[in-house]
Amino acid sequence: MNRRRLLQAATGLSISLPWLEAFAAPKAPVGPTRLAFLFMPNGVNPNTWSPSGDGKNFTLSPVLKPLEPLRQDVTIFSNLRHAGADNGDGHYAKTANFLSGLQVHQTTGKDLRCGVSADQIAARHIGKNSVLPSVELAIEPTRFGIDNNVGFTQIYGGHIAWNSPTTPMPKEIHPRLAFDRLFGRSLLSTQASVLDEVSGDARDLNAYLGREDRARLDEFLTSLRALELRISRQSSQTTEDFSKLPQPAADQPKSLEEHMRLMLDLIVLAFQMNRTRVATFMFGNSVSGLDFSFLKGVEGGFHEISHHGNKPEKLAMYSRINEFHVQLYADMLQKMKSIKEGDQTLLDQSLILLGCGMRDGNGHVPINLPILVAGHAGGVRGGQHLNCPENTPFNRLHLSLLQKVGVPITSFGDSGTQPLEI
Repeated sequence: MNRRRLLQAATGLSISLPWLEAFAAPKAPVGPTRLAFLFMPNGVNPNTWSPSGDGKNFTLSPVLKPLEPLRQDVTIFSNLRHAGADNGDGHYAKTANFLSGLQVHQTTGKDLRCGVSADQIAARHIGKNSVLPSVELAIEPTRFGIDNNVGFTQIYGGHIAWNSPTTPMPKEIHPRLAFDRLFGRSLLSTQASVLDEVSGDARDLNAYLGREDRARLDEFLTSLRALELRISRQSSQTTEDFSKLPQPAADQPKSLEEHMRLMLDLIVLAFQMNRTRVATFMFGNSVSGLDFSFLKGVEGGFHEISHHGNKPEKLAMYSRINEFHVQLYADMLQKMKSIKEGDQTLLDQSLILLGCGMRDGNGHVPINLPILVAGHAGGVRGGQHLNCPENTPFNRLHLSLLQKVGVPITSFGDSGTQPLEI
């Protein structure tokens, strides 16, 4: 039983099982640490983001209110600065290097240069013990061509994960393809449920499990099937936006909100199965014009709204979009907190960052970045607002997160050798 970790099918498909008592080695750590970076484009309304109060005595701002049930699990940061994002106006010089700690080379696309990102550094250490070293998800395809307003290639706006200084990691934007990849299934090779393919193996395993493990396994398989059905139910043929991609014809969610939720749920599933321990997700590309008119009180595209010109009506819509992203983040964290791993939870064993490479989309300034970190892996305390000294290097946080998940690193970008104490 200690060697049994998969439900397998004759087709080669496999389902990695969640934490079960039957597999727990005596005195062994409950589970591996996981690390995820979630990127919001276009900044935040600077007037409604930050909490009031410092340390443990803080009051969440209206935009951050969805985190109230999770306040003991979340650390909110103020006054972090990304000095590596100072070399260009606009969004691109503050997106590609969100996780790399270095300046990007201003180019039209032939000589990309950014830096190896924190997620990929983590993947080389903690990701090597899982099936997929890392998972990169998003909802918009990478754009090509030049943004003539700032002189940067739009490729920079579509990637935060970089395998080398010159090579961004490919990202998956189709929930069905991402789902299939998690289980080693050929892309769109079948519409059958993954549970149908491993049903016999599941019945055999169930006979050897105790009552609590059987209940835990049944809950896991039920949630897995529910996710499959959601992907099927919320899909349609590719839109014109995606039809030019060099990928197989794939299903695309009709709803922007459901698209985002599916991708976040896939990260939770991948972590729960230990299919991967490192993930990134982009809520949108730089200069994302995604239409948020489905939100009450919002009319128009995100990027245009972020250039609010201090108009009250636009600032209100800006805040509503920010709150929407925080709500999705909170829902993801709640799901992770509900997944038990012995005496702890999946959230206890994880660190999940949400943030953006600029403060206010109207000014493109990479200071006082909107950054949140949830989870307790590596002993992170949570439940605090860290009002750091002005212009504290953002890379000190990256250094701390990497060290907390076990990466033997002593500096990152302009961090120096002192990680943030979190």
